Amino acid sequence: MNVLFTALLSEGSIIDLDGTIWIQLGLFAVAFFVFRPLIFRPMVALFEARENAIEGSKLEALRLQDEASAESEEFDVEMRRLRLQAGEERDRLRAEGKRLERTVLDRVRQETDKQLSEADAKLKTEATKLRTEIDQTIPALAKQIASKMLNREVQ
Repeated sequence: MNVLFTALLSEGSIIDLDGTIWIQLGLFAVAFFVFRPLIFRPMVALFEARENAIEGSKLEALRLQDEASAESEEFDVEMRRLRLQAGEERDRLRAEGKRLERTVLDRVRQETDKQLSEADAKLKTEATKLRTEIDQTIPALAKQIASKMLNREVQ
């Protein structure tokens, strides 16, 4: 059978199987057992560490995302509270402004009414004074008018 196996393999085969295969297998085994602790195990450990780092980063990212969404909700609640507070402050300031406006307008009205009363009283006194002056000059004017119309001196 050894002859048959050798005949099958050596007829047109690209690879010749002979005694050197045992040397090659031995070299492979020695290289495997030498490189395994020196290269393969550190590479596997490196790949595992990288995978663990990626998973850790993903978990950290999820944690940070949850934290950010919680802080965003807190921010929204605080913004709503501040908007309400600002609205109340705005309404308070409007009411204060209207009250101040009423106070100023009342004061201006009082001053205007006072000035109008004073002006009215002054006009009345001047009108009375002018009427008395006119009443005193009426007879003299009447004499002048009559004299001019009659072309003679009237007494």
